[in-house]
Amino acid sequence: MRRSEKQKGAPVNRRDVLKSAGCFLMLPALESFGQEPEGNDAVKANRLFCMNIGNGMCSDNFPTSTGKDYQSSSTFKPLESLKDDFTLCTNLRNYGSHESTMYAFAEYADHANPQLIKDSLDEVAAAHIGNDTRIRNLVVEQRNSYGISWKGGLPVSPISDVQILFQTIFGKVDKTKRSELLTLKKSMLDASIADAKSMMNKVSQEDRAKLDEYFSSLRESEKSIQRSERWLSQEHVEVPFPGNVKFKTDGLSEYSKKILVCPHFNQRSTYLDLLFLAYKFDVTRVANVYSEWNWLGHHTDSHQVATEEGLLKNIEADQGYMMQTARFLEKLKSTKTKAGATLLDQTVCMVTSSLSISKEEGPHGMKNNPVIVAGGGFEHGKHIKFNGTDNRNNVYLAALQHLGLEVEHFATSSGCAKI
Repeated sequence: MRRSEKQKGAPVNRRDVLKSAGCFLMLPALESFGQEPEGNDAVKANRLFCMNIGNGMCSDNFPTSTGKDYQSSSTFKPLESLKDDFTLCTNLRNYGSHESTMYAFAEYADHANPQLIKDSLDEVAAAHIGNDTRIRNLVVEQRNSYGISWKGGLPVSPISDVQILFQTIFGKVDKTKRSELLTLKKSMLDASIADAKSMMNKVSQEDRAKLDEYFSSLRESEKSIQRSERWLSQEHVEVPFPGNVKFKTDGLSEYSKKILVCPHFNQRSTYLDLLFLAYKFDVTRVANVYSEWNWLGHHTDSHQVATEEGLLKNIEADQGYMMQTARFLEKLKSTKTKAGATLLDQTVCMVTSSLSISKEEGPHGMKNNPVIVAGGGFEHGKHIKFNGTDNRNNVYLAALQHLGLEVEHFATSSGCAKI
C-alpha cells in the first residue's frame, strides 16, 4: 500500500542495505524495505514460502517427545536458535507414491491422473495475496520434475537456472519497449472484454457460464498488466549477481564438509538468497521451491539407511538442508518492517519432504512425513506428532486460513490442523 507524504519515515540507504546482503540487484526504489500493510493489518502474515526436500528426510532421527518442552534431535540442531520461531509437525502421511514426491504442495487424490490435480498450495495463496506484486508466484526447481506447482490441472513452468531466476526477479528492462508492449496488451485485452460482454446476452445459460470463466481469465490478465505498470513506474538500482555462500565447517565430519562445499548445495543457497531478497523488496509474496539432486550420492545413500554408516550420512544430509533453512529464516527474522515486526512474522514458511527415509520403510517411505511451519505469527516452539493417518493438507489448510483465505477445504484435507 502507498503511504501519504506525512507517513513517510526517514529514507533508507538502499546501497547500504544491499551491501549487508552481500550483493547489489535491480530493485525498485522503495521508501524502505518493501510495501507494508497499514492499520490493524500491519503485522498480519501476507507472504507464503513453500519448500520441498525431494529425496526425503530420515524419520528415524525425528524427536520423540512432543509439546512445548520437546527434546529436539541432531537433525534439527541447526534450527536450535530459531526453536521459538517454528513448529515441527511429524507423523503425517503421504498417500501417493515414490513418483509423487514432487506433488508435496498439490496432494490430491490420484497423482497418476493429472486431471485430478487442481491448484497447489502456492497457487491458491497467490490468487489471494499474489496480485499486489510484480511476480504473483515464483516457482523454482533444481532438477526437472513432472510439476511442483499446479494451476487448473496444469503444471506451472518452473525456473531451473539460477541466472534466469536472477534476471526474472531483478534484471534490467527496456522501459520504453516494455511500455509499448503493455499498451498493446491492454488494447487487445479491452477488445476481448468488449467482445465477450456483447455476446453475454446472445448466448445460452450454459455458454454464459463458460463466458464467466473467460472473464475470470481476462481479469487475471488485467491484474498482470497492472502489476507490470506499477513496476515500470518505479526507479531501480543496479547491482551484480550475489556471491557464493560459505558455511562454517569447524567440527563437522568429512562427509558434512563435502556437502557444504558441493556446487549443487551452494547453488540452492543462492536460490534462497534471491528469494529472500524478492520477499524483502516485495517483488513477490509467494514462492515454491523444489530441490532434488544426487549430490554426493544422496539418493544412493538413502538406499543404505539400514546400515549405521548409511543412517549417519542421511542424518548429516538432513542437517545440511536444515542449515540452509536456518540461514533463510534468520535473514527473514533479521529484517525489520515498518510495522515494527519482522519479515519472518509476515511470512508463513512451509518446509516439507514428501518421502521419509527409515530402517522400517527403506529409502522411499510414505509414513512420518514432516512439515516445518515457521514464522507467520503462529505461536511456535513446539512439536506436534500427528496420528499417522492425517496428511499434510490439514496443515496447509491452517496456513491458508491464517493468510486470510476463507476456505474450508484444501485438496484431500480432512480438517484444519491446530498449529
